[in-house]
Amino acid sequence: MKYINSSIPTLFDNSTLKSYTNNKKYKCIGNGEAKLTLPNVQNTKLYVAFDLFYDTNYNYINCYPIQVYMSDGAYDKVIKSTIQVYLDASKKLIKFRNTSNDVFSASIYMNVWHRIYLVIDTVAGTVNFYLDGDKIGTYTDYVKTGVKAISCKIASTFWSNYIPTMKNIIISDQYFPMNETVIEVPATITNNGFTFDSSGDSYGSEAENSTLKLQPDLSVLNGYKVTGCNVGMGTTVLGDTIKNIQCSMGNYSDTKEIPTNGNGMYFDELPTNIKDITLTAKK
Repeated sequence: MKYINSSIPTLFDNSTLKSYTNNKKYKCIGNGEAKLTLPNVQNTKLYVAFDLFYDTNYNYINCYPIQVYMSDGAYDKVIKSTIQVYLDASKKLIKFRNTSNDVFSASIYMNVWHRIYLVIDTVAGTVNFYLDGDKIGTYTDYVKTGVKAISCKIASTFWSNYIPTMKNIIISDQYFPMNETVIEVPATITNNGFTFDSSGDSYGSEAENSTLKLQPDLSVLNGYKVTGCNVGMGTTVLGDTIKNIQCSMGNYSDTKEIPTNGNGMYFDELPTNIKDITLTAKK
């Protein structure tokens, strides 16, 4: 099972993570924190990759762009099996940590996208850490209990006008090459009854049965096989009339309540036939 996120946080639970930086300069995620649940991990070997960028126009911030939690622990509880990638921006270093202790570190540069890639093996008890295609080291004192990944914490924290930005996030229990990237599939949106706010890049409706129909350009996927599909909204605002959103794909249809916290909503484990996706406003 492969879990992929590029620009829009469709896979996140209780997300406060925004889709873009404030000035939308970079098409990536930033300014928040989110939980990614990994419910179907089959193997004890996990592959994690993402691109990281920070800019000279912003101030420094130290943070954990990503942490992975295993089945012998719990989400947001750091123990020996927790995988921690740490951005030490003040020293211009990217680090691999174990229980907040530095294991490996490597220099990074501002105004440059860097690719981080990890191979985590809880049977062999090793973690291989790569930066921009170069192997930084192998951690050989990792857990050997055969635990499996259960969740990830992705944190692009906003502080003092600085946002570390991320893209091309891929997390899988099956091997993929470190240079593999996330592709964006353009889609045609047919609007029937929604209003569009260009300033907020958002749609809204107080009329029941208003629909947004998404038709992805499947020609972009030539040579690829779709193995999983989620549909999500980055942020939501509960209306006076519309309380639910229905998502339909072929024979699939599910209706969920719009969350009151405005943090967004998503539909998971959808069919992989993504040629036609319809979102409908419901009372």
